[in-house]
Amino acid sequence: MTAQQPVIYTSGAYAGQKVKAIHFGPVITTETVFPDGLSSQWHYHSNPHFSHILSGGSKEVRKNGSQLQAAGTGLYYYPGIAHRNLDYRAGTRIFNIELEPAFFEQYGFQAPTAAFMEKDSMELNAAGLVKLLKEHYRHDADSPIAIHQLCIQLMQTGAPGEKYFPEWTEKIKTVLYDQWDAPLTLDMLAEQLQLHPVTISKHFSRYFHCNLGEYRRRLKVERALSLIRTTPLSLTEIAYSCGFADQAHFTKTFYQVTGLLPGQYKKL
Repeated sequence: MTAQQPVIYTSGAYAGQKVKAIHFGPVITTETVFPDGLSSQWHYHSNPHFSHILSGGSKEVRKNGSQLQAAGTGLYYYPGIAHRNLDYRAGTRIFNIELEPAFFEQYGFQAPTAAFMEKDSMELNAAGLVKLLKEHYRHDADSPIAIHQLCIQLMQTGAPGEKYFPEWTEKIKTVLYDQWDAPLTLDMLAEQLQLHPVTISKHFSRYFHCNLGEYRRRLKVERALSLIRTTPLSLTEIAYSCGFADQAHFTKTFYQVTGLLPGQYKKL
């Protein structure tokens, strides 16, 4: 890292310029924009927050390495973890949802740990980030209750709970990612994992908060999120490239996962 003392961003503060910020009690949603080529100082956030990159992106550097962050990506930031972002791309826009201490006191949750920063984008986007984004833009009389419920669901995905995850949970995730667009039956999956099909059927939902079919559909939608934000492909082309039989199936599944129609998400 660097000897430079990191900047501390308190409630609602980010390196970019805020376009829109809304306080839903102890939950703060913001949209921020960044000038082309900007590189931030080393900084960390005082509250846990989640981000969804709407357009653009940057290279994020942390003590243990760096990664490129592109549009359509979902991210989590644990308080106190220093990082900086280099060379923001033109037109970068990021949606953030920040949780103040009162949220955790009110609902009896602990913030997801720093390890949750390494979670895959799909687990965050599909767990509610895009639905939260929808409520941020809708901002009507019913948005506060929707925002709080969605945040609670997000905490159930990332908050400490299970002390022990069997080894097969990581293996099955790898198989599902590697074969996301290939025909796959429960028996085929069980054979690859050397598990009984009943074991997978009985325990998968406990660790992944959805069934196998839903998980596979979420993987396809996650790929679509990125393609919508980063390519000129039509929605029909994206539907086929992500493994959907037709655009109608794609539209229905996308809405079930995100709460938005593909065209609505594209226009944000």
